[in-house]
Amino acid sequence: MRPKTIAAALAAAFLLLAPAASQAFSLGELFGSRVDKALVAQVPQDQRGEMDKADFELAVANEEVALAKLKEDLADKQNDHAALGTKLAKAQARAAELALDTARIDAVDAAKLGKKEDNQKLQAELRADRTKNETERIQLKAKMDQTDVYVRDLKARVADKEQTVAGLKARRAAAAAPVPAPVAAPAPALKADEPLEIINKQPEVPAAPAPAPTPEADLKS
Repeated sequence: MRPKTIAAALAAAFLLLAPAASQAFSLGELFGSRVDKALVAQVPQDQRGEMDKADFELAVANEEVALAKLKEDLADKQNDHAALGTKLAKAQARAAELALDTARIDAVDAAKLGKKEDNQKLQAELRADRTKNETERIQLKAKMDQTDVYVRDLKARVADKEQTVAGLKARRAAAAAPVPAPVAAPAPALKADEPLEIINKQPEVPAAPAPAPTPEADLKS
């Protein structure tokens, strides 16, 4: 099959698999509301209770998604930092190995052992390898420092987002808590130096009846 024919076949296959313009969607539309916002805005305030509650729950869920994504990014950067640390440790071990070989060949050459030309050739190769190794270690350290900045920034953002989520959950818990019944105020306590006055009421004695009037006959006699 000719290249042009292959390209045309691939293009046709892409057109068949790609969604039509009317069917295209974005991530936001996929998770977006299917209710007309203009109609929602016309709902009376006294009928928005459940809707506002659900809207708040969605806000909490979205903040939790953002927090999870930040934690994922933080974990990725921490993994990158650890991988760079491993590479740097290996590069440092290689530097020590090259330093040892350099010391060995320098000692051999100083003792006038082996061939002079071979000794000088190996010394030149080791110098080039050590220069390359030093450049590699500098680059790895720079990448680690940059990754460390990202890690510190993500840790701060995670902490802030955790505080936001905790605040929203506290508001949700406070709204769901039952309202306590009013408690009657206690009677005022007596002061320590204030004497306690006890009043004993005596039973009321009925008044004596008035004496009966004396007859006039008795008065004349």
